[in-house]
Amino acid sequence: MKITYAKNRLGEALTNASPVLAQTAVAQAEKMLAAIESQCLEQLDVLLAEFPLDASADAEIRAQQIRAAYNTARRMIGVGTAASFPALDVAAKSLCEVADGLLVRSLTDWAPVRVHVDTMRLLRQPNMPEAATSQLLAGLDSVRSRFAVKAAASHRSVSKSS
Repeated sequence: MKITYAKNRLGEALTNASPVLAQTAVAQAEKMLAAIESQCLEQLDVLLAEFPLDASADAEIRAQQIRAAYNTARRMIGVGTAASFPALDVAAKSLCEVADGLLVRSLTDWAPVRVHVDTMRLLRQPNMPEAATSQLLAGLDSVRSRFAVKAAASHRSVSKSS
């Protein structure tokens, strides 16, 4: 059997590109992002509207709602930055970690999910002061550190089961 590796022409082109070409590419990318910013903002609002306001009293349905919140937050990552709301990407990543931590431990506590969703709705407000954004994200970080699965803990549990 013979393995043939294709030449990485894109990598070679980027390595050999002149700085002016790279600057032009960045300028074009920024121009394209500006052109789709309003579409991304609309998509962000659609995603925010998908989060349930209240959790079900039934634990099994609540677990499904947490899974749905995880999937919505996952789809939101990247859209916030493209819509000029990068803090929403941070909040969406945090929600994914919290939802994952809840589901891995078979917990259906809705409060940490609700805190994230409410905070994301606040972060969506235009002209949010930077200090307020920082405080909101710090609050989410605190919630995330309590509910997200710690990497070392999950590594130990995997090692023990092997």
